[in-house]
Amino acid sequence: MKDVVEKKITERYGKNTNSESMGCAVLDLYFDIKTGASVLELGCGNGRQAISISDLVGDNGRVIGLDLTDEMVRKAGSINDKRNVSFIKGDIHDLPFENDTFDVVISNCVINHSKDKKRVYGEIYRVLKKNGYFLIGDVMSVEKLPDEIANDPDCIAECWGGAVLKEEYFSVIKASGFENILELSKRRYIKNGFPMESVVLKGVK
Repeated sequence: MKDVVEKKITERYGKNTNSESMGCAVLDLYFDIKTGASVLELGCGNGRQAISISDLVGDNGRVIGLDLTDEMVRKAGSINDKRNVSFIKGDIHDLPFENDTFDVVISNCVINHSKDKKRVYGEIYRVLKKNGYFLIGDVMSVEKLPDEIANDPDCIAECWGGAVLKEEYFSVIKASGFENILELSKRRYIKNGFPMESVVLKGVK
């Protein structure tokens, strides 16, 4: 199942390398990124968000964008003109970084694709420094999605089939070690007849 979903995701995103944004939220409004910080973006896409953060961290900071899609990583590299920004291919379930590496982890409409969200948030917790935080925009379902949607690789790749209820989502984050989770914004909408919610969350290690 995971391999099929990943194939669908790479097919979808590989065709959208020039998209301005494929996220579900506006994270910039909530940035509190200090000069010298180390920032990791999960699902960086074509790199525009990561590159925009480079000025915030300054010459002594760094920004790393990680994406599952070869095409996106290549596109991000081709438009990157910042020495403190780099892009790599990787899996959000198995981050290729040491413990306590980053001050901030950001992501926009990516984790809903995962069928193992606990592992993803466990990895985020692991790579964050003490007092570091995540800032994540993601999609949640207002009502439990039927199994035929939740298990459909195409629906998952389209940023809604993998959505879970907010209570379940929060319990996954807490089980990963985060205690205080702030809900910074939310927006409800209908996707293919199902009520969904786009939410921005912040959690501190």
